[in-house]
Amino acid sequence: MFMEDNQKLYFDDIRVGMEFPPLVTKLTREDILNYAEAVEDYNPLFVDENFAANSKFGGPVNHPTTAAILTTNAHKTGAAMPSGIIHAKQRYKFFSPTRPGEELITRAKVIDKYEKRNKKYVVIQSLTVNRLNELKVESTATLIWPA
Repeated sequence: MFMEDNQKLYFDDIRVGMEFPPLVTKLTREDILNYAEAVEDYNPLFVDENFAANSKFGGPVNHPTTAAILTTNAHKTGAAMPSGIIHAKQRYKFFSPTRPGEELITRAKVIDKYEKRNKKYVVIQSLTVNRLNELKVESTATLIWPA
């Protein structure tokens, strides 16, 4: 079950198993170079095509954090998020590098929800794959939902 576009998402409306519309992204070479500049990470695997071509990857790869950012935003598709959500915890597992120009699909779903110490928690799992359905990144985020 997908959330409807622009529907305000309250804690009581959230159900375990609820899915969000997929987030489809293609990071360009320019995106990767801009990201490298923004975070001042000039690893030659990301920015030097000749170096990367002679590496075990056989060409440039994206900074892992760029794919991780997709998982952070995947639950924001479709439904209108209430203000005041606190991003309490996030875990990442990286499976294989993403490449410039590779189309990435990130799907997010609610895997748990609970209340503890008068706070409302929602746990969301996000998986990022490419068009060949090769798993790239798995993420689990714990969010504190506003009352």
